[in-house]
Amino acid sequence: MRGETLSAVELAAARPMRGEGGRVLRAFCPFHQSDTQRSLRVDAVSGRFFCFACGVWGFTETAREEWTAQKKQEAATSLPRGRVRLPPLPPPEPEFTSDTELLEDWMAAYREMLPGSTGEAYLQSRGIPLAVAQRCGLGYAGPGDWAHRDERGRPLRDWCGGRLVFPHTTPDGRLVNLYGRAVGADVPKAYRHDHLAGAKGYFLGAGLAGGSDLPLHVCEGPFDALSLRAAGVGRVVAIFGVHGWRWTWAREVKEIVFALDADPAGQTVWHALARAARLRGKRVGFLPPESYGGCKDVSEAWAAGRLTGVAIPS
Repeated sequence: MRGETLSAVELAAARPMRGEGGRVLRAFCPFHQSDTQRSLRVDAVSGRFFCFACGVWGFTETAREEWTAQKKQEAATSLPRGRVRLPPLPPPEPEFTSDTELLEDWMAAYREMLPGSTGEAYLQSRGIPLAVAQRCGLGYAGPGDWAHRDERGRPLRDWCGGRLVFPHTTPDGRLVNLYGRAVGADVPKAYRHDHLAGAKGYFLGAGLAGGSDLPLHVCEGPFDALSLRAAGVGRVVAIFGVHGWRWTWAREVKEIVFALDADPAGQTVWHALARAARLRGKRVGFLPPESYGGCKDVSEAWAAGRLTGVAIPS
């Protein structure tokens, strides 16, 4: 267990209110001292909490004490000779705590702002046609319009050139988060990438849904996915980082082509994922570093006109 701990005294002082059939408590967040909205969600059964505004998460003090006592009891229990203690179950999938309706409203506005914007010009500089970006659901947030806000509604991580906005979705197409990529030349790394608080989905997450026999191309970043779509590949997903893969989301995928970065981390991870995929009965392919023509990833290779070895479904 990790994260913060919330005591009973702190929770009571946060003036909780019951909701969702009594299982959930909504309260003011004592961690960022909110007093205008009940942004803290507490599961009264599991003891897990999460703040929609500041992103803090953890467990109540009672839940932690129960967990500690259970672990001590398990450690004290001797097993019969010859028996092997099974490893612990993996942690549960992160909860998606975003307000989907609000995210849909933001995204609809951003999509209207994309044509003719600085974001469109930035896409063109990376070899991505506007039509491809629009089919993939992209939008643009101008300066001051980015959805990342503090508890008083003031913009956070604003950037003078605005941000291209990519939707995070689940395999069933549900919008669960937003990623904003600052556009313009020489954007400082600290401002370049920004996700809203909460668990991440995938860019083009619906590509994992069943019903298609096309191979699924798996990328690390959304611009890699856009580049493959611009190259004519129809089934692509970006997992927002080399460690973002979820096997629980890929049960219906029959064939996977890994198109991860050409750096050591990307190559190491795709080998591990390929082994795991074969154990699950899936067909596996990959784009080797040679496909990138000396570039570090799919996006850079596409923009430079060096991307090769991409099989376009007929």
